[in-house]
This record gives sequence, C-alpha cells and structure tokens, in this order.
Amino acid sequence: MPTPPAASSLRTALPVVAPFVALLLGLTWYVQRNGFFWDSILLASKYGQWYYQTSFSTLFVPQEMAGYPPLFGMYLAAGWHLFGKTLPVSHFLMLPFLLGIVWQVYLLAKRYLSGTWVFLGILIVFLDPTLLAQSAQVAPDILLLFLYLTCLNAILHHRPWLLGIALALMALHTPRSQILIIAVFLTQLLWHVREYRQLSKPMLGKMLLRYLPAGLLLLGWLGLHYRHFGWIGFSRSSDWGTYSTLVTTPQFFRNLGLIAWRLLDFGRVALWLTGGVLLGLSARSLPKATKELLLLLTVPLITLSAVLVWFTNPIGHRYWLVEFVLLGLLTAHLLQVTVKRKEARAGIYALLLVSLVSGHFWLYPQRVAKGWDATLAHLPYFELRQQMLTYLDQQQIPREEVGSDFPNLAAPSDTDLNKDHRTFPAKNLAAQSYILYSNVFNGFTNEELEDLQEKWVVLHEVRAGQVYMRLYQKKVSTYQGVPISF
Repeated sequence: MPTPPAASSLRTALPVVAPFVALLLGLTWYVQRNGFFWDSILLASKYGQWYYQTSFSTLFVPQEMAGYPPLFGMYLAAGWHLFGKTLPVSHFLMLPFLLGIVWQVYLLAKRYLSGTWVFLGILIVFLDPTLLAQSAQVAPDILLLFLYLTCLNAILHHRPWLLGIALALMALHTPRSQILIIAVFLTQLLWHVREYRQLSKPMLGKMLLRYLPAGLLLLGWLGLHYRHFGWIGFSRSSDWGTYSTLVTTPQFFRNLGLIAWRLLDFGRVALWLTGGVLLGLSARSLPKATKELLLLLTVPLITLSAVLVWFTNPIGHRYWLVEFVLLGLLTAHLLQVTVKRKEARAGIYALLLVSLVSGHFWLYPQRVAKGWDATLAHLPYFELRQQMLTYLDQQQIPREEVGSDFPNLAAPSDTDLNKDHRTFPAKNLAAQSYILYSNVFNGFTNEELEDLQEKWVVLHEVRAGQVYMRLYQKKVSTYQGVPISF
C-alpha cells in the first residue's frame, strides 16, 4: 500500500526540523523563570494581566496603556486562566508559534534550497541573534513573524483560506502587523504579475477578497477604539505617546541610519556583504528562485521602512525579524547556486555562522545604546536584578528612595507575575540619594553617567557575562559639621 503524500512529506521533514524543535524546546525550558523584559512588560504582561483580571469583560485597556489591539494580551490571559498565571506558563505559551516558525521556515527553505542546504539554510536563520533573543522572551514579535511567514507560504502554495485567516489575526495583533498586511498584499500582487505576466480586474478582485475579512476587522477595531478613546494610533497620554510624533529633517536621516544599523548589527553585516557580492557576480543571469527571494525580502523592508522613518519612535532590531529570516535564506540560496567550489562554499558558510554567533558578544561603549532584547547577552539580567532587589531588602533601603530607569521601573508583579507591587521612581540625580543603574538601561544621558562617576559612590555591584548592575549612593561631605550632598 503506497504511503500517503502527507505522511511521506512529514517523514522527509522530521530529520530536518527536529534539531530546531529541540533547540527551541531547550531554550524555552532554560528561560522559563525569566521575567518579562523590555517592551514585553507592557505589551505582554500588563496587557495580559488586564484581560486576565477583568475576565475579558472589555476590549479596552486603560488610556495610559492603550494603542495596541487585544489579540496577544487576550491569548496570554486565556492561557493563564487555563494553566495558571506563572512565568513558565507564559514562556511555554510561545511554543506553538516558535514551532510554527520552524515549519514555515522549513517550507520556504525546501522551496529555495535543495539537499543538505535545506538544513544549512534553516541553521543560518535560527542562529540569528535577534530571532534567538526574541524566542527567549514572551514577545509579540514572535507571533507576528509566524503570521507573516504563514502568509508567504499561503501565497506560494496557493492556499487562500489560510492566507485569509493569518491576515485576520495580523489585523488584531500589533500596529506593525497591520502595516505588514500591506506588505503581504504587495508581495502577492508583484508575485502574481511576475508569475503570470498579467493582472486582470477579475483576478485582482479575487485577490482582494482574501483581504476583506482582515480589512473589516481592522476598520472595526479602529472604529471601536476611536469611539472609546477619541483617538487612534497614539495619544500623548499613552506610555509611548511622546515617541510617536513626526520627525524633523535631521531625525529623518538619523532614522535611515538607524534602520541600516539594525539590519547590519550583531553579525548580520557578514550576510549582507556575502549576499551583495554574490548577487553582483550573478546579476546578469539571476535564477527565477533568486528573484522570488529578493521580492519576498525587499517588499516588507521597503514597506516598513517607508512608515517607520517618519516617526520618532525608537526603531528596534525586533522590527526586522521577517527580513532577518529571509536574508538568511537568500544568503544560503546564493551560496548554493552561485559558489561552485565546495571548499569555498564551506569556508564562507563557516564564516557566516561565526559572524552570527559573535553577535551575542558585540559590546558597545557605555554611552552607545544597545538593543539588549536583540541578543542572548541579556540573559544574566534577570538573576542580577533579583540579587539586587534582595540586597535592597536586606539593607532596608526603601524602593521609593532609589531612582532607576527602563526596563526596571515596572513592579515585580508585572515583570515576574508575583505579588510585589513596589516600584522604583524614575531617576532624578538631583533629588535622589540612591540610583540603581545597569548597562542594560539605555536611558541615562552622557551627563548623568559622568555625574554618577564623579559625585556618586558604588555601594553594591553584581555582574555576570556582559551585564552588570550597580547601586550608587550620592557622595556626602561636611562643611562646618553640616552634611552636604554633591
């Protein structure tokens, strides 16, 4: 009796995807006690806890948190209701999307690579520092990546219903996922024109029909949001309102530079250089598959850049996860089809792997902000923070007397899902006697860092790996017996 095609396909895929499934299972197990970090404190923990505590009685979070659709927060809240509101549950709730990403990347790799290069291409993808770092967090960008890759494979494999479902979920996920719906549409439109050399009105109408549910959901959400809050997009009173204003001309060019930096950062410069050189060598006779991959890569890159470059919102590494995945596949594809000598291919490939692994160890000077949520270098932070909190309690130093900075301003009840609601006030070196600083905090100005070095003493320090935390106390002198703080 012949083996069913689906069973045969799964049997072929299993040896390839199993190591990456094991990698993500192991990573999730390793980080299961790590707290919420960076923007996930707001977008995952605070949103999820709001829906959990209100038992889904309202779509809308408080005004100061508002701006994001409810999908991810409601997903976490539902998981907590079913399995318990704990950090391990939160991390394991990400596994369906992580394993889904493995499968979606496998489908793309199988289309554009052959033989052992299917595995080698996937390995390049999952060694990306930012993808690994986000996989170690309860991060909404992991769901976004899964949905976007699902859309690409639905287009390439002619599965319109799957495309419609993924688009509908993107409409309710994040503002960037909503923007990337446009990228999906443009990708499908350009792919169709390139494949069939024409685009009739009936075909365009049929294509648009798959976007109708997502469009209606998006318009419905925006309408309800406006009716409830009186604004859409952002508000000055929201937690990120100050970052959502239009840029000046110098800021516009700064944003362009930041986008380039984010794309090249943490070892990816080697992939861009390799891909660029190999494209240049074969530019006159690019295979069809290469042109397809270039299309898949450039459309979301241009679409997202064309929106983000106009706003003062900080541009994070995690915004480009889709591009990092497609860049890895494109580079592996170009190595396979362009470099004929096996020894040269192996040497270049090894250098690419070394470059990506090195990304976790890239350390910038203290005064240069680093994307700590974008490499695994941040992992020691959680244990060090707990050690410092324990020290403060042992020394009976009240939290309200200790200034600190993002992401350390949230209460442990938000970062660790416990019952400790104490918070640190935002740093004010002129008024506070203690400052809790870490090189993970990007919000200290150069002047404040100089002030800490000159007018404060380190009362306690803990460090591990590239991360350290210091508790500073303001220096005190006396003049005619009267204490004077510098």
